[in-house]
Amino acid sequence: MVRGTRSAGQALRAVRLQARWRGLSVELLPKRGKGSHSIWVVRDQEGKELGRIGLTGHAGQQSQTVTRSNERALEHLFGEGWLDK
Repeated sequence: MVRGTRSAGQALRAVRLQARWRGLSVELLPKRGKGSHSIWVVRDQEGKELGRIGLTGHAGQQSQTVTRSNERALEHLFGEGWLDK
């Protein structure tokens, strides 16, 4: 489980790094999410969606709930504790 909180930028950097190591891609879904929130999708080489996370659009740290939810959403791809690596 992730220790502490992460900003949306820190979380997105971690997702991109983990995806790159595995030959996967990360893309923003246009016009998805509510308000300032955005939805990011991890895809395999064929374009199949493997997982998605929602990130806040405001400055500063995301809540502990959002940070943990994002880690759990991609844990099946990147392994336990991937957001701390």
